[in-house]
Amino acid sequence: LEFRRVLFRSRLSGEGITPVVVYEDSQFAGLAGFADPLGFDTEDTLQRIRQTNWKLAILSGDHTNVVKAMAGQLGIAKERALGSCSPEEKADVISRAAKTGPTVMVGDGVNDAAALAAATAGIAVAGGAEASLAAADAYIGQPGLSGVADLLQGARETLRVIRRNLAFSLGYNLIGVTLAFSGLIGPLVAAILI
Repeated sequence: LEFRRVLFRSRLSGEGITPVVVYEDSQFAGLAGFADPLGFDTEDTLQRIRQTNWKLAILSGDHTNVVKAMAGQLGIAKERALGSCSPEEKADVISRAAKTGPTVMVGDGVNDAAALAAATAGIAVAGGAEASLAAADAYIGQPGLSGVADLLQGARETLRVIRRNLAFSLGYNLIGVTLAFSGLIGPLVAAILI
């Protein structure tokens, strides 16, 4: 009987279902399974994020087998799906990743707060715990994850505009200074133009 319970629990967790063993008066009474269904826009949002060349990973406090099964459903490499993570472990993973480039952490729980704070950009989602809202840099107020993809796309567009404007300003100022030093325009005109 114990072998069948272990096998059944293993099969449930391998399918992304968290198994719970129920005992009554120290006697096995049953086995239940709990699962979080994917959000209505999760797959579309992840596809949009993939198109912008972000690398996706899952950091979760849920059982490792459940997390790896969920990663498989979402098309995320299983080695990038870490389960049974404490809040400190999540923050450590994010901190190490931030040393190699910008990181974005999306979370909604108290156990995500430290990782949200450690990320280059922390994003809390609708319905999140107060601690995650306080630690995050941005908050998505609408249900679902599509707001995350919208935010990342908007940030990328903003950076593109800033870089373009800086390049234009640098070129414009360089031309003005060069013309003033060469005597083609007067210093007063150059100061007004620059």
